[in-house]
Amino acid sequence: MTPADRDPRRRRVTVKDVAAAANVSPMTVSNVINGRHQFVSEATRKLVEKEIARLNYRVQESARGLRTAYRRSVGIAIVDETRSFLSDHFNAQVVAGLSNVLSRNNHTLMVQGIPPRQFSKSMVVQNFAVDGFCVIMSGPPARRREIVETLIKLDQPVVLIQETGAPEAPDICVVRQDDDGGARVLADHFAARRPPRYLVIRPETEWAAIEARVSAFCQATARLAPEATVDTIRTATEDFDSVQASVAAYLDRQPLPAAIFGANDRLAIGAMLLLQARGVAVPDQVRIAGFNGFESRRYARPLITTVMSPAYALGERAGQALLDRFAEHQFRERDIVLPVHLDFGETT
Repeated sequence: MTPADRDPRRRRVTVKDVAAAANVSPMTVSNVINGRHQFVSEATRKLVEKEIARLNYRVQESARGLRTAYRRSVGIAIVDETRSFLSDHFNAQVVAGLSNVLSRNNHTLMVQGIPPRQFSKSMVVQNFAVDGFCVIMSGPPARRREIVETLIKLDQPVVLIQETGAPEAPDICVVRQDDDGGARVLADHFAARRPPRYLVIRPETEWAAIEARVSAFCQATARLAPEATVDTIRTATEDFDSVQASVAAYLDRQPLPAAIFGANDRLAIGAMLLLQARGVAVPDQVRIAGFNGFESRRYARPLITTVMSPAYALGERAGQALLDRFAEHQFRERDIVLPVHLDFGETT
């Protein structure tokens, strides 16, 4: 039993404590912490990481002369199974807005993608040498709650981007767009044209914002057009081939919908291109709308009707919220919601 095990409140857990618990040398623990995995076997690395998590070890920044220093640095963790997480237009816009507002204020930004299942055990998160975090999370609600609990234990200010409401923790702020409101406006726009059958397309991966959009759209449609049929399909990924395969499978067994709502523009445009390839006229036979309104939508014709996202501004507001928190030692607001608006294209 280590000293930390006997009295965990007595002092912070050290590298020596972890080394003793794992029965390895302090240098081995240091190699694991600092990512020098070429010097450590896979089995030893997993053992050390297990003890680090069990003992709740964090890097002794005071020993490096950094713990009490203001580093002028922020980290953003994008919790996503997708390896190419920065190819997502929303993520890229948020990171750009965040990076630019920090740069203007002489702060640096560290970017890290982490799969949801690995977040709580990630050495990167536990040992980020930053003053605060921004986090974009995917995964089911229970897993996102686990991630938030992990973040709370880090004892640093956190901005959650696109979560639905701030958790009950004193040093967490949420910055999000009005996905619910945007989806309701779009549902109203569709309902005015009285389509008898709707198709809603959403990704398999769970995002709080997507859940909010789909839920609000379906609830509003049920209220505005109670006689209409609403079907929902999930795509394995948001890649073009996956979207087309999912929509094709639906169309092969169900009647042609009169209206399609893609939970983002990639889904909507993928569906539109499949319909066009099958000789279905848009919007004469099927009306289509998406969500987010990034520049890439302008490369498809007809132009998709969409709800415009302030993704870049979300990044800016997240960065400014952290800068204000650093200066004032508390967040000015706990739940910051930016407006969206419907942009009429040629597909509805």
